[in-house]
Amino acid sequence: MREITCDMCMDLMPLVQDGVASEDSVLAVEEHIQKCPKCKAMFEGELHVPSSQDLLNKIQRKTHTFMAMVLMFGVFFGLSLTATSELFLNALIMPFIGAICYYLYKWKAMYITVIVIFVTHFVLNLLGIIVGVEKLDLLSLLMWSSIYSAFAILGVVIAGLIHFGVRREK
Repeated sequence: MREITCDMCMDLMPLVQDGVASEDSVLAVEEHIQKCPKCKAMFEGELHVPSSQDLLNKIQRKTHTFMAMVLMFGVFFGLSLTATSELFLNALIMPFIGAICYYLYKWKAMYITVIVIFVTHFVLNLLGIIVGVEKLDLLSLLMWSSIYSAFAILGVVIAGLIHFGVRREK
């Protein structure tokens, strides 16, 4: 008989246990579980199989990590447009940043977004001073950060209202 891998054995086990596998598959799984203690324990139900909730939590954690990276990229991209002719694209970018922040933090996003924008803008301006490129004075920095924060808060409010409007009744 042909030797099968543990992955193949794991794939065939439910079919063998339900009695719908072919004779060759049953023989292959039985041969494999005689040699492999891990697969034998899985076949007999002794090993922990990840539950749907564990898988859902893992997917949710990866989604939140990805959205946090998109949030930071969007903030950096939007703030880098401050000194360019594409400055007014921030009227579109910052509400999306607010909506992403709402997805991650719900209503805490009202202040988290503002803090992220102010701190990031200050750090980018500080790096500009260190590198020696054109920088904003403090008043301009506060003004632009306030405007961007207002647009981002608008995005948070819109996302919150959409969430409120489409949520299911319990």
